[in-house]
Amino acid sequence: MLVKICGIIDAETALATAEAGADLIGLVFAKSKRQVTVEQAKTIRAMLADSVKVVGVFKDEEMSNVNWIAKQVGLDYVQLHGATTLKDCQLSQRPVIKVIAVREQADLEQVNAFLAVADYILLDGAVAGSGTSFNWHLLNQLTHERQRIILAGGLSVANVQAAINQVAPVGVDVSSGVETNGSKDIEKIVQFIKKVQEGMV
Repeated sequence: MLVKICGIIDAETALATAEAGADLIGLVFAKSKRQVTVEQAKTIRAMLADSVKVVGVFKDEEMSNVNWIAKQVGLDYVQLHGATTLKDCQLSQRPVIKVIAVREQADLEQVNAFLAVADYILLDGAVAGSGTSFNWHLLNQLTHERQRIILAGGLSVANVQAAINQVAPVGVDVSSGVETNGSKDIEKIVQFIKKVQEGMV
């Protein structure tokens, strides 16, 4: 089970998150309270072992700029939010995590098309990073696709085991669910990862 902790903004938190067992660390380049600069991202990447994969998070960004940032920072994946097209995914010079905001069943009709050009599909609530979940029962129609589905949206220590049991994704992604007063809380990160590991037993 992959664990992605998103919205990391400094090297100290990144190192502690990696030590806690996170597989993927998300750095947000899209406009956000968790946004980092290229220089900040380079510092964070340089501090992490190669085994910890770094994901750059973008929204409606020109792919030429996405590719430039990915090269400058040394990103392992790019996570694409917004009106990303199939062609955008094909233009990426890094493996792609395509985000689909799930409001209703119809939103899931995009999954198979994007699986042809993306490495993973990340299913999130309507507003990414807001801590808002969605109805996991909508995912009942997904079968073999789940081996490339990462679940996000309102996950926390309190519900991640239930989410894993119901959805059976390949990974889970959390940001606000491991924060206290808007900042990453290492103890919550440790507990979240522990719950994920317990849920796999």
